[in-house]
Amino acid sequence: ELARVLGVHRNTLRRYMKNYGLERKYTDITDPDLDHLLAEFKKRRPESGVRYIIGFLRMHGLRVQ
Repeated sequence: ELARVLGVHRNTLRRYMKNYGLERKYTDITDPDLDHLLAEFKKRRPESGVRYIIGFLRMHGLRVQ
């Protein structure tokens, strides 16, 4: 999405990010902490699927594999 906003191809953006030492890294979070966070989310929104969970994690600044 960032490449689209900037008006460049995604490969160009990746190359520039690599050249300047910028990486998209995953969040350091333990499995038990992630499990707890997701359990709390599912208590509040039991009908929600994977897309809502990913949005919830991103909203909290988390990026996971």
